[in-house]
Amino acid sequence: MAMGAYRAAAELGLAIPADLSVVGFDDQELIAGSLHPGLTTIALPHYEMGAWAAERLIDAGEGTPFADAGALEPVLLGCPLVARGSVAGPRLQAE
Repeated sequence: MAMGAYRAAAELGLAIPADLSVVGFDDQELIAGSLHPGLTTIALPHYEMGAWAAERLIDAGEGTPFADAGALEPVLLGCPLVARGSVAGPRLQAE
């Protein structure tokens, strides 16, 4: 999606980040680091997500009771910002 946004911006004559800021998610470094300017992203905590899921499976295998899937409370995991060059503050309009 971000690559498409970069392409659309270029086709419209917009410069990133001077005219348009773009933020992605998942921090796929091969893509994010290859775009120019580099894409600022939110990194998904893949290891922590897998560890959480593995713990739930182990608990289930050991007979540890937990609520059915529909009643589980949401779990929030940190998703760090990976700042690159695709974001800038708003331009001030001349009066």
